[in-house]
Amino acid sequence: IMPLVRATVGLRYETGEQEVGAIDLFSATRPATQRLDNEYLLPAATVTWNFAEDQQLRVGASKTIARPQFREQAPQLYLDPESDRLFIGNPYLVDSELVNIDGRYERYFDRGQFFTLGAFYKDIDKPIESVVNESGSGLQQSYLNAPRAVLYGAEVEFKKFFEPSFGVGFIDAQRWLVAANYTWSKAEVVVEDGDVVFPRTGSGLSQPASNYIEDGGRLQGQSEHLANVQFGFENDETRTQATFLVTYASERTTARGPAGQPDFVQDPGVNLDFTFRQGFEVWGRDLTFGLEARNLLGAEFEEYQELGGSRLDLNRFELGRSLSLSLSARF
Repeated sequence: IMPLVRATVGLRYETGEQEVGAIDLFSATRPATQRLDNEYLLPAATVTWNFAEDQQLRVGASKTIARPQFREQAPQLYLDPESDRLFIGNPYLVDSELVNIDGRYERYFDRGQFFTLGAFYKDIDKPIESVVNESGSGLQQSYLNAPRAVLYGAEVEFKKFFEPSFGVGFIDAQRWLVAANYTWSKAEVVVEDGDVVFPRTGSGLSQPASNYIEDGGRLQGQSEHLANVQFGFENDETRTQATFLVTYASERTTARGPAGQPDFVQDPGVNLDFTFRQGFEVWGRDLTFGLEARNLLGAEFEEYQELGGSRLDLNRFELGRSLSLSLSARF
């Protein structure tokens, strides 16, 4: 559109129908169902300023949608073996609509090597969230559309290869990789006076949103802090590749608690994985040996509620470590 500045503009038209036809084998009455039949115009635009040979600024905006999963819609009970909790879908769910705005500074050292710094904002209309109700002696988890959510934050990412010359044979012979990224985000649900929701238990009738969701509460599934660090090496001559990957996610909400109770929270913590690849040739055939070791630090699954400095563990178990070996051939 002018020297060093280019733009990409698009418009996507989408029409979709979605319906779950649940069947109760023990009753002649079919469970409630609702058809989603929508049409969308989804614009998107990106403007890039390539102000230097190896640097650029990008600004983008778009509108997207997210549809409910079939199991989130199906009004049928099923047991989740990990949480030992009964789930049931909500046939009154609707699509979520998102407005996305982001900006990013990018610096490229070489192909596939870069430093980026960005900021983003999302406005989500009717995000889908989980709600928990007491049912008999246990808990039952379902879904509903919250009125609105706002998410914003910043992220930084770095990736670079190094070829050192320390005079140490093994170290100098490898091409070393260092990569890291960190994302900070703030994600809140917005509940205003007069907002309503359509829970499964309401049989299609609206209920005050404030009965289920607190204004300013953390958006489900979103951690405030996310970080990854990757370190490893590769050697094209020996066809060797080894990588350590450390991931961290701060605590996040997994479900809205029963009426009058705090939300359910999960603490993913820190996880360490290791992967190794070694290529070789046997009888003229290219083979690759692979090894993957997951959760080397033994991170646990922890889901709990907190109130007034006290903590109640709801679901806690060892995820366990895993080790897998593979051998593949190229034909």
